[in-house]
Amino acid sequence: MQVLAVFLALAAAACLYLAAPNQVLLPPGRGRQPRVFGWLGLALVIASTWLWSTTDGWPVAIAASLATVPCALSAWPFVGTYVHRKRLAAQDQRGQQA
Repeated sequence: MQVLAVFLALAAAACLYLAAPNQVLLPPGRGRQPRVFGWLGLALVIASTWLWSTTDGWPVAIAASLATVPCALSAWPFVGTYVHRKRLAAQDQRGQQA
């Protein structure tokens, strides 16, 4: 249960990052809806906290969620920047070949 709770917390952080207006993980022009990602992130945090509470109790679950989600949320901009740079490099290569 704890591993599933960690994965849900990581997915929640990804959804919260995708809800941000300055995210670069998804390419521009995609039909993304920040509200959907925000609500999905909140639901995943609640599910993750509940899963942790079934094995360790509510105080540990809340502390684990408060530690996992912000730490994972701070990692997603690095992933987004990496993906964005790879995307720009691929576009430059396609532009040079044409």
